This record gives sequence, C-alpha cells and structure tokens, in this order.
Amino acid sequence: MTELHNVSKAAIKKTLTYRYYIFVVIAIAYFLIYFHRTSTAVMAPELVSTFGISTTTVGFLGSLYFYAYALGQLPAGILADRWGARKTLTLFVTIMGLGAIVFGMAENLDIVLIGRFLVGLGAGFVFVPITRLLADWFRRNEFAVYVGILTATGNIGSLASSAPMVILMAVIGWRSTMSAIGAVSLLAALLIYIVVRNKPGEIGGASIAAIENIEAVSVTPLGIIESLKILLRKYNFWTIAIMFFVLYGTIMGFQGLWGGPFLINVYHLTNEQAGKLLMLIPIGMIPGCIISGILADKVVKSRKKVSVAGLFCYILTWIPLVIWTDSMSLGFIKILLFAYGLFGGIFTLMSANLQENLDLRMIGTGLGVLNFFAFSGGAVYQQVMAGIIDKAPVFNNLIAVSGFRNAYIFCLVTLILALVFYCTQNDVSLAAKNKGMNRENVRK
Repeated sequence: MTELHNVSKAAIKKTLTYRYYIFVVIAIAYFLIYFHRTSTAVMAPELVSTFGISTTTVGFLGSLYFYAYALGQLPAGILADRWGARKTLTLFVTIMGLGAIVFGMAENLDIVLIGRFLVGLGAGFVFVPITRLLADWFRRNEFAVYVGILTATGNIGSLASSAPMVILMAVIGWRSTMSAIGAVSLLAALLIYIVVRNKPGEIGGASIAAIENIEAVSVTPLGIIESLKILLRKYNFWTIAIMFFVLYGTIMGFQGLWGGPFLINVYHLTNEQAGKLLMLIPIGMIPGCIISGILADKVVKSRKKVSVAGLFCYILTWIPLVIWTDSMSLGFIKILLFAYGLFGGIFTLMSANLQENLDLRMIGTGLGVLNFFAFSGGAVYQQVMAGIIDKAPVFNNLIAVSGFRNAYIFCLVTLILALVFYCTQNDVSLAAKNKGMNRENVRK
C-alpha cells in the first residue's frame, strides 16, 4: 500500500500548518540578506569619508559581496541536497552575521573587505537551501507564488537599508549600525536551528507528494558532474542564465550601489534625501515580485510569457535615465524609481522558469548554477559601472553627468540584447504544451 493511501488528516494538517512557521523564519533570513546586499548604496559616502577610498574601490567593495555570493551557489546546492537545508542555513547565516560585525569594527580597508566578503559568502549559501525547503514543504503550483512572497520580503530588507538605515546611521553611526545588524543575523541563525526542519516527516507530517495525492518518487540527486553536463547542454538554460546575469547585474548596479551617488552627484540631494528616494525601488518591487508569481502560475500559466512582458517594461524604465539623465523632475524620478522596482521584480521568475526546465534530481545544482550567473552579474555590473563612472571628470567634488549617462547606456544596450536572446527560449509551461496539443488535434 502506498504512502498516499496511508496518510492521515492529522499528518496533512501538521505539514500544512508547520510549513508556515518555517516560511516565516526563512523569510527573516532573506530580509537580512537583502539588507546586507544593498546597504553599500547609502553607506558609500561614509566609507569614502572614513577610509578615503576612490570610486573604483567603492565599486569593488560593493561587488565583493556578489563575488563571494556567487562562489557559494554550487556548493550550496550540494550541501542542501546532502547535508540538509537546516544545518546549511544555520551555519552560513551565522557566518553572514559575524562578517557584518567584522565590517562594523574594521579599522582599515583590508578588514572592511574581509568583513564584506564574509557577509557575501554567508548570504551565498542561503537561497538554494531555501528553495529546497520550498520544494519539500509546498505544492508544485505554489512554488513561484511563495518565491515571489519571499523575494518581496527580501525587498522589505532593501527598503530598510535605504532611508531607515540612513536615519539609524545618523543616530549611532555606520559602524554600530552594521554591528547591530550582524547581531540580529546571529539571532536569526539560532531561530533557524530551532524551528526549521528539512522534511515534513521529521515532525510526523505528510509529504507534499501524499498531500497532492500522487505517488512519492524516490529521488536520488544526480552526481555534480552529470548534472552539470545535462544542464550546460540545455539551450533554455543559457537563455535564462544570460538574461538573469544582465537583469540582476543592472538591478544591483543601480539599486545596490550607484543609485545613491547618482542622486547625490547629479541632483545634489543629501544622503538622507537620496535614501528616501531609493526606498521607492523596493516599495515597487514588493508587489512586483508577488504579482509576477501569481500571473505566471495562476493566470497566464507561462513563466516565460510573463517574464518577457515584465522585462520589456523594466527596460523601458532605463530610457529616461539615458535620455534625461540630469533633467528629470523629482516627481518624475519618484514615479520612475517605483516603476523600476515594480517591473524589476520580474527577476523572481528566473528561478521558477529554470525549475520547470529541470529534472527533479538536479534542481539544487541547477538553481545553484543559475544563481552563480545572477550574482556574478551583480559583481560585474557594479565594477564595470564603477570603471565607466570613474572616467568622468570631477568638478567641485561632484562626478560629471556623462559618467552616469554612459554607465546607463551600457546597461540599456546589454538588457536589450539579453531580452532578444531570452525570447528564443522554448516555452515548456503547461499552457504552451496544451496549446501545442490543441494544434496537433486540429491537424488531425
């Protein structure tokens, strides 16, 4: 007799209830990851003042998080599959917290770089184990929705790292602010260890396979070499990976680092005023992440189609930054930044888009490799934009408009090229398959 015939209502209720406790805890961790990720945008002027560093060094400091994060993606998938999500998350959220404390206590640039690297390394081992938990505790047709909610929660962390962080820095200083966030991260790691469980069976709950009334399949993860061979031969993987590299690179290049200096240098805003404006990006991204997941899984039922529409609208938000770099009104900038976040939230579908293209036995590895591309993009774009901006002349300690405009042209052109390639992807969604079957029936 199979599991689906033996499962009790009590076991089903236990799983469907306890999974939300897990979700809340991992959402807290994800909030902190996003806070750390975008915090350098508002800290940049303070770091320049404290350590006397150049624009290029600020770019390297910001990108260091992404290099460290990218390094963790592949081993994170292996650890999540073989060591378990609970232990992996506990260890690396702890490392993230310790890195933030080191960053806050640093007396020289070398220690700052070490602290930032540790923050990125710790954060880099979080998302893939979280997706493993979502796969084990939530139904298949809930995946994109809950990834969207999780990403929206992360963007609340980005929200907190803008104006609220500026206010906190004004009260206790940037060092104490980072140390405090590090301490909160350590508490989150403890909470993960206490609450999170890898699979429903560990609490006496029913598996998702049983709840969905399907036969449970014994899934043994493929070897890393075999998984990589299969993955790298998939055309659809490359369309998604390159799009994610460019998409997330541009988001982190602007929101994560150069948005603040742009508003300060070009529009002569204070650090606090720039932080308040940048808050509009995560405010827009929060509903954008949730709506994109709902549209893809519940309405359109095609992750590719929803992604193409969202990406097109996101690209449109870069056009004013290129054409009217220094001539936009503050009112228009507010609308633009909100729209930037709203449509930029489409990035949450990249993981879901890849998931539907993968064998269950290689999901951990596949998502790890995809995230490697995404966060490599974040690192590369922050540094490339820094190099472009650094070539612009400086007058009265203000970077010329041409530096930012040229950086934005680079972002716009690469986004358009990536979207054209992404559109060549073969749609494997259920809606696309049904449409193909209908066409075949018509021919018959």
